[in-house]
Amino acid sequence: MQLFRCFLWMLIFSPVIVWLKLAFIVEHWWLENFIAVPNLLLVYYLVLILFFISSKLWLCTLFCITLFFGVFFFIPPMHRTVVENCIMPITIVQFNVFYGNQDVNAFINYLIYKPADLVVLQEVSPKEREKFKLLDDIYPFQYGEEQNVGYSFSQMILSKAPLMDMSVFHTSHGHNIISGSWNLASGKKIKLFTAHLPSPRTKELWYRRNMLLSTIEYMVDQSLSDEILVIGDFNLSANSVRFLSLFPNFQSIPVASWPNWIPWFSTPSFAMISIDHLWLKSIKSGWKICIRTAKESVLGSDHRMVLTKISY
Repeated sequence: MQLFRCFLWMLIFSPVIVWLKLAFIVEHWWLENFIAVPNLLLVYYLVLILFFISSKLWLCTLFCITLFFGVFFFIPPMHRTVVENCIMPITIVQFNVFYGNQDVNAFINYLIYKPADLVVLQEVSPKEREKFKLLDDIYPFQYGEEQNVGYSFSQMILSKAPLMDMSVFHTSHGHNIISGSWNLASGKKIKLFTAHLPSPRTKELWYRRNMLLSTIEYMVDQSLSDEILVIGDFNLSANSVRFLSLFPNFQSIPVASWPNWIPWFSTPSFAMISIDHLWLKSIKSGWKICIRTAKESVLGSDHRMVLTKISY
């Protein structure tokens, strides 16, 4: 009987203890990917809860329910507000459009009726690129529409304000990091870095993603600007030590944005993780992130569109 009780307590507490311990081991690609998805623990504890209820083991059920809801602490929400009264906010939209998006016109209509100040896109097909170029009356400043500029992962940037000194860093594997200056109407300038990193679904791609992360860190460190914005699809879960170690002096508010399992259906946030990131550093101007929201109203992609409001 004593052995059976020990087995039950191991069933209940071992997964959380192991998950927390393994979270600090980042040199194994499959392990980091597994740890990055705490949502899996929800499935595990839900199964245990049903088992213990059927077995009428009420104390075990209570512990499992507690741990089940405790896991939600590690899952980013779809909406986070830091500053309630965001005065004269600047809005930034980021979206992995998804090649072959069947609902891209709905997203374009969103940009027409709710135009953001800056739009950063990934996975834009040539056909979709031509559609976004037609928004030049709203976004007169565009980058990435030229052949072979941001083309490997089809990045595109749309802006109301001038984009100056734009350039693209090409890696030997065909990945790109775009950088430049975003010159706001207020006369303030923000150094801009955008990227779409590969998904670490294999060991080679994991190394490649990490190499690009190091490259972006180096480029940001070399920048002399006091105002810096880093934005894109980084394919790096916010539930990882690697994410926590990036850009330590920057503001960042992760929200659940991937995966939207069925592009035309809104996936609940507890089944998603945060990989579409935005980091902001502002020393002189005092810019701060007010709100970040993963919008459920924009469908058609395996990512959610993320809206960020910043102010000073």
